[in-house]
Amino acid sequence: MKGIEIQEHTCDICVVGGGLAGCMAAIRAAQLNGNVMLVDKSHPERSGCAATGLDHVWGYFPEVQGREGVSLEEMVEDHIQNLAHGLVHKKMLHYIAATSLDRILDLERFGAKIRFEDSTLPGKLRLQYQMHACRNTLHFEGRDVKRILSKAVRNQGVRILDRVMVMELLVEDGEIAGAVGYGTRDGKIHRIRAKAVVMATGRANRLYKPYPGLTFAIRMPPALTGDGKAAMFRAGVELINMEFLSIPGRWSSKNLIRGGGLPTGSYQPPGIGVNALGEVIRRRNHDIGSKTVYGTAKTFATGKSFQGELEAGRGPIYADMSWGSEEDQKYMLWAIENEGLGPGFLHLMDSYGLDFRKHKIELWPIEPEHSATAAGGPIVDELCQTTLPGLYAAGDEAGGIPGSVAPGAFTMGYLAAESAAKRADQIKAIPVGKGEEQVVAFCNGILNRSGGDPWEEAQATIHNIMTDYNVHIRSETMANRGLESLDYLAGTMRLTAANPHELTHCLEMRNLIECGKIIFRSTIERKESRGKIFQRKDYPEQDDANWFCFLGQKLERGEVSFQKHVP
Repeated sequence: MKGIEIQEHTCDICVVGGGLAGCMAAIRAAQLNGNVMLVDKSHPERSGCAATGLDHVWGYFPEVQGREGVSLEEMVEDHIQNLAHGLVHKKMLHYIAATSLDRILDLERFGAKIRFEDSTLPGKLRLQYQMHACRNTLHFEGRDVKRILSKAVRNQGVRILDRVMVMELLVEDGEIAGAVGYGTRDGKIHRIRAKAVVMATGRANRLYKPYPGLTFAIRMPPALTGDGKAAMFRAGVELINMEFLSIPGRWSSKNLIRGGGLPTGSYQPPGIGVNALGEVIRRRNHDIGSKTVYGTAKTFATGKSFQGELEAGRGPIYADMSWGSEEDQKYMLWAIENEGLGPGFLHLMDSYGLDFRKHKIELWPIEPEHSATAAGGPIVDELCQTTLPGLYAAGDEAGGIPGSVAPGAFTMGYLAAESAAKRADQIKAIPVGKGEEQVVAFCNGILNRSGGDPWEEAQATIHNIMTDYNVHIRSETMANRGLESLDYLAGTMRLTAANPHELTHCLEMRNLIECGKIIFRSTIERKESRGKIFQRKDYPEQDDANWFCFLGQKLERGEVSFQKHVP
């Protein structure tokens, strides 16, 4: 009988996840503590949502917004009302907005180019309209932002444990004691003992059927499978907002690489959305060099929607970048080159003989996501502390901050590291902890199984269950059926793996099932509908009197409980 090998590691601070939040956390932690380890499922040079680039980050730029009559408080209130619809961790959002520029300047010190001679703005910054009513989204050269951050991590002396997928948390006397991971290449269990842990593993992708039908053909990195959220839940950490979905969600390229925010985001200033008749559905975001007075920015909307035009028989829907000046076109191509998946998108266009000046790009809805506007994850306080003492969460890992995206990753990673370093200073000895037993048994069961089910079958079943019971027709009875189906899958699947790569995918199925069950339970518990992010057929009305809250879900002694938190 085979037994999986266990390798021990120790550190004062363990950062889990090597994306934007994880790298920033590791850098700041190492500035404050000389015994820091960064554990990443991939490699920090090309991992996380910014793996292939990032061309934008929002913040408050006093020399620009102040001159245009917009205060920090007004910008934050705009975010609260128009992006989060009031349901947001207000103190954390204010911290993100107030300190984003500081972290942007850190990026510049690390080597990122953020200033351009053609800019007429103070500091030679390229600021555009994107998420807020004021011009506060910085465009910069971020194609290699992860390489830049990884170099800064190494320069600080952080030990990097790459290709290790964290599956569980070590706990001792009700407090964090470290993490447990599986080596995706060496096939070992890695037991990492630590005084403090920062979780930054990001989103739970691959829950829903991708439009192309291919498992990995999704907008966000398919390696992000809710590993951190599943591990935290099993350790008794309270998660919030897990029922929320970013649906009807984004639209993106139907036949090419999916990403970049078509026709907005990196496809500005030329990008507009049109129907098959050439009628404009979605105007462009902004005019380069234009100004606005807060509250009077011109609307981008036309009263129409992509989905509405499609259902009215005026589809297909297209992104049209064919107009605009040569300066507009040049700016757009520069932005696409620096945004995630952008270089690949341009490569495919060149290969197929496509030209933005001549060809429109057909759009189609992407699969739902538990991210961005959904903001599901552990509830945190104003210091990024979760409900498990010594465990901190940052970026997309944390719950309750819709639309925090890149600045949330940078600023919360920094703050979580400061909190973790302070805790580490207060603890004399590195704890031992427990928590690896279940994952060791799961791995050993697969390694000692003769024959069985390939992970691909479990993945397809998860796609079917989550898409059928948790997207367009959500209700208590549908969610109950989805929960029963996931329980049945977990109890009957006999996964098999011939190598560490396949066993990694088996472990991902375990986490996706856990996340799916959390989502269904929260869907049943929240008895209302709430804007676009949560629609129930049996409770179609929004109920602020009872449900204007973060809905928390927690596992304790084998029992699940729910709590309401008014932001």
